[in-house]
Amino acid sequence: MAGTAFTADAAGIAPASVAPFVAAQVLGAGLGLGVVAAVYGRPAPAADEVVVPRGEPEPAAS
Repeated sequence: MAGTAFTADAAGIAPASVAPFVAAQVLGAGLGLGVVAAVYGRPAPAADEVVVPRGEPEPAAS
């Protein structure tokens, strides 16, 4: 989007506004990443950290 500062079209971004525009995009991406991390929490543990029960399960008492 910042490439529109180099066009002669009236719909482009003024060259003086490119740096604040890019900074706002980076800030928004960081905030979005923070929201995703807050909503979904920490990742699940790796496969080598998962505890798997061994042996046969005991039958239920009837």
